[in-house]
Amino acid sequence: MKKSFTLIATAAVAFSMLASTALAENVKTTSDYKDLTSIDAGLKSKIDTLLSKGIFEGVSSDTFGISQNMTRAQFAKVASLVFGLKVDTSIQTSSFTDVLATDPANGWAIPYIEAAKKAGLIDGMTDTTFAPGDKVTVGQLDTVLLKGLGHKVNTSASPWYADAVKQATELSIHPLDKKGDSDATRADLAVGAYASLPSSPTQQSPVSVSTVQASGDQTVQVTLDKEVDTSKATLSLSKNGTDIPVTTTWSSDKKSASLALSSDTKLSTGTYTVTLGGLDSSSILTASGTLTVGTTAATGDLRFTLPESYELSNVIDSGIAESTTGLSKTEAEDPTISKFAKEIVFTVNKASGEEVSAPGIIQSITSSNPSIVKAAVSSEHKGYILGNKVGTATINIVYSTLDGNFKQVTIPVHVKSDYSVAESIKARDSAFIQYVTVTNGVYSAQFNAFEKMDMIVTDNYGSEYEGAELSTYNTALGIVVIPQDIVGDPNSGAVGTVMIDPNGTVHVNGNVTKFTITAITSKGTQVSADVTVLKQ
Repeated sequence: MKKSFTLIATAAVAFSMLASTALAENVKTTSDYKDLTSIDAGLKSKIDTLLSKGIFEGVSSDTFGISQNMTRAQFAKVASLVFGLKVDTSIQTSSFTDVLATDPANGWAIPYIEAAKKAGLIDGMTDTTFAPGDKVTVGQLDTVLLKGLGHKVNTSASPWYADAVKQATELSIHPLDKKGDSDATRADLAVGAYASLPSSPTQQSPVSVSTVQASGDQTVQVTLDKEVDTSKATLSLSKNGTDIPVTTTWSSDKKSASLALSSDTKLSTGTYTVTLGGLDSSSILTASGTLTVGTTAATGDLRFTLPESYELSNVIDSGIAESTTGLSKTEAEDPTISKFAKEIVFTVNKASGEEVSAPGIIQSITSSNPSIVKAAVSSEHKGYILGNKVGTATINIVYSTLDGNFKQVTIPVHVKSDYSVAESIKARDSAFIQYVTVTNGVYSAQFNAFEKMDMIVTDNYGSEYEGAELSTYNTALGIVVIPQDIVGDPNSGAVGTVMIDPNGTVHVNGNVTKFTITAITSKGTQVSADVTVLKQ
């Protein structure tokens, strides 16, 4: 067929609302037309939608004309309504000499033809004629609808409609099993018009599962990247191919949901998959997301391992953080600063067992309940968690696999009521020399016991505190440091004094030649160091 249909379409045609004119008081449905009773149910649903919006009407009171060829006048109306063009129904005079208000076949189309022309959607056959009764080809139909949707169409190929047919097929606009030079029927127009509606699944960007995270040990939280029809959408949970019964509760935003396991079922080590269903397949881009509960994930030759769970003290709610020395409350409650926080450390091994250094691989940590567990990542991509109050939460960790990819793992965290206290204590220096200075004839010295003794303490949650760090945390950890066996020079008069502050600062004054420092934990374990005092 000669390419005699001149098309000019703008890429930015607005179609945020559908205009419908002269809607009948009683909107017709496909059941009102005798030639639609036996058509495919899918096509019938599309036509019902178009009828309800006033975009289509029958060729008579009981005939839709489903198999009739589509005319340019009919196409002008449908295109105008689909793309929300402003239609002035009072216009009765056309800018084309062959479109007359007195024409019973096409006079009704004048407002739509003028709207389509004004928008640059469809031009005339010539400057003065429109040919309202001429047929439209499928290729021409595809091209106008694509351009109305803002797509660029290459018409320089051979045949000219090849690109239009390709794109329209991908968007479900093109009628199946038809070539671009075939005459378009009203059924073809119905398929293309429906698929071009802003509300159709074709024109709505497909939805994806964004995140899957555990919330406690019996609930999985799922988020999508856009809202869905929650009356149709379904979410299922499985582990290693086995379905796990859940109760789904959608949030009011229609973009997130909670999957609650039965009361006698808990999340256990392994990989879970959440699958989105219930919607048209074309409206789903990424249908599933995974959640790894447990300790080990493999990537190529590497194995990334974490503890099966973590235990923390309720540092903040119990007030332990406030018992630190030299830290503000804000600092003591910051997971990246406070030593009461626990660092998330991956053990990375090759398949051969060789350990691989992998510092700074944590990209993010989120807590399912920050009121129980606070989580944060430092600027060096190290992850930390801090107990806020007694309870159980899960942390979701996104980490780099060293090859540029990222994985997620979920670990349960239990915040207990037991305080952080020194569990073990040792001094790597059990004897040292301390020099004193003379000021106005008085001998004195000042130093930090924890640092001099090179002390290391491990608390009941496995956190380690070394040297000068203990000056800040020793009170909270329940460590008492005392001087013992103070000896002076018998030829220099009375023995001097040794005093030790709660932060471990030792003050030596007067006639002291040696003494012992003893650090005692609340559990009764202790370490000592002998100090020899010499004059400079």
